[in-house]
Amino acid sequence: MKSRWYTGALLLGTTRARDMKHFESLYREGTTPDTAVIGGREVATVSQPLPQGQPIDPSGWTLQCSTVISGQDCDQTIDNSTDTFWQSAASSDAQTITVNLGQERIVNGLTMVPRQDKEENLVLEHQILLSTDGENWSEVSYGTWWPDQAVKLSTFQPRKANYLRLSATAASGIAIADLQIYETEFIPPNPALGAWGPTIDLPLVPVAGAVDPISGAVVTWSSWGHEIFTGSPGGETQTATWHPKDHSVTQRDVENTQHDMFCPGISTDQNGKIVVSGGTDQSRTSIYNTTVGSWFKAAAMNIDRGYQATSTLSDGRIFVIGGSFSGGVGGGSEGERIAALGKDGEVYDPITNQWSRIYGAQVSAMLTNDVRNYRQDNHGWLFAWTNGSVFQAGPSKAMNWYGTSGDGTTNSAGSRTGDEDAMCGNAVMYDTGKILTFGGSPWYEDKPATTNAAIITIDQPDKNPSVEKAGNGMFYKRTFHSSVVLPDGSVFVNGGQDVGLPFNESGAHLTPERFIPDANGGKWIKQQKNSVVRVYHSLSLLLQDGTVFTGGGGLCGDCYANHFDGQIYTPPYLLKEDGTLRTDRPVIKSVSPNEVKPGDTVEVTTDGDVDEGASIIRYGSATHTVNTDQRRIGVKLTKDGSNKYEFQIPAEAGIAQPGYYMLFVLKNGVPSHSVNVRVAA
Repeated sequence: MKSRWYTGALLLGTTRARDMKHFESLYREGTTPDTAVIGGREVATVSQPLPQGQPIDPSGWTLQCSTVISGQDCDQTIDNSTDTFWQSAASSDAQTITVNLGQERIVNGLTMVPRQDKEENLVLEHQILLSTDGENWSEVSYGTWWPDQAVKLSTFQPRKANYLRLSATAASGIAIADLQIYETEFIPPNPALGAWGPTIDLPLVPVAGAVDPISGAVVTWSSWGHEIFTGSPGGETQTATWHPKDHSVTQRDVENTQHDMFCPGISTDQNGKIVVSGGTDQSRTSIYNTTVGSWFKAAAMNIDRGYQATSTLSDGRIFVIGGSFSGGVGGGSEGERIAALGKDGEVYDPITNQWSRIYGAQVSAMLTNDVRNYRQDNHGWLFAWTNGSVFQAGPSKAMNWYGTSGDGTTNSAGSRTGDEDAMCGNAVMYDTGKILTFGGSPWYEDKPATTNAAIITIDQPDKNPSVEKAGNGMFYKRTFHSSVVLPDGSVFVNGGQDVGLPFNESGAHLTPERFIPDANGGKWIKQQKNSVVRVYHSLSLLLQDGTVFTGGGGLCGDCYANHFDGQIYTPPYLLKEDGTLRTDRPVIKSVSPNEVKPGDTVEVTTDGDVDEGASIIRYGSATHTVNTDQRRIGVKLTKDGSNKYEFQIPAEAGIAQPGYYMLFVLKNGVPSHSVNVRVAA
């Protein structure tokens, strides 16, 4: 395995009052992985925050291992030396180490040091289980760790346990040099607020991701490195795919597209292919074909871009604008705003595999007043609409309509009510034409975030929308947060911090919240507290079963903010009062047709009566607070016989943006598992 570590360490997570130019140049150069002395040896840690709380004293533990090589038994994992290790026998069966903690503890994580003398017998694919009696076990974490000798870590929602078991499979056997288990304060379960767990351990920091509509898998990626984006040699991306159906994680180094896909624009096209443009390799385009599960190289953009915004248009093309983080500044001074290479619009045609510039779609209209001009056009909030139009809701306080026919057009749409620029805030279309915006900060970093929340209602292109406050605003000031629209029309908001400080977790919020729309402007309610920080470079995605995948944060080398994992949040609508999963969810037995055009009628057969209200939600893709792919459309079910219903796709092309949607039916507010419906351009 190649080792590509760069010199010049910088503790980004501890830098607050700083010379901005010096800081920015450093975190673009690359850093070295952090190390710590563990058991008398210096061990790479890749700067993962330890689980909350403190390690448990192992003096009262009793350990049992499934197999042992003579002289390398279980107790050598807790002998305070990384020169010794437990070695299992070679076997195709899972090998386990079981720890009797001696008494009940509130367990929330572990760290594991692999064998250090040789890069052999690594623990990669694994599972962590807890038990109160040593007989009945519950899974709290599973996944695949990166294949090296650095410290491995798994953190999960605090649980009461007397026993912990780590299980792993390796044909040559596994070896563990050091094991620490952590305890913290208990977070009482409250099913009315949802539930967290399990954790999915990943071999990289998932900075970007999308849900594959064909398999339901979550495709994630970082950059050229699994733990770092700076100092890129270019031309490759580390990816990891989580397969929820069989609880597995697969790893892949994508080199065939010659594209480092860090800080890109992402859109899924009408056929469910994930189109990734720009980023570190500034003009490159890569496409993940979900039908065959492979990455392909596509045509390059005309303009170098990074942190741009994209959206799939009503005719199936993909619109992109902004992106001065890579490839030079396209906004800032007046001269730069009108420069020939400004980051104005262009469109990608998936059929011809061509990018075309549209000079009339001007980025200057959407610039924020950030002190750094390369930030002013980053992470636009775009919503494709009818007749090839695109509504830009932010993060600038100025809103705009973009036209994409011919040379394109730019028309002002007014300003959000009582709001400032809201960089790294969120925007979600939670129902037809209704966009919830919330949080963010006037500058990308170093300025306090807000609790501001607004509902923007769009109708006809080029007409100013209505703007109203969304409740009394969020409970917490948030920037660098993520969000997901749920089948019942509510919006789940996770993570974020008070002040935008990349790679610094101070002021982070562990209590998510949810926006519930109503006729009086909606309300915000707190959800179940979490134990894993999700701030800069984290994401959230809605899954086919109505749960939420959250993950990531960090990807910055030596900065103490790297989170190599994801976690599942289960909303309250899927839980009984005792916290167990509901067994009375409605079931969609069939959908016909499942490939439709605007205006088509869809027939749905269920296993019983359901509510009149249902929803179709477009599959999401997310990075850097942006998820322009997700969109919910509430539809009305009309009963058409015993357990048969029908609904209509909006007739005007673009309201139901082309692509794959998850159809959810609801009964007493409880959603079904989704079934796919594809809307053609």
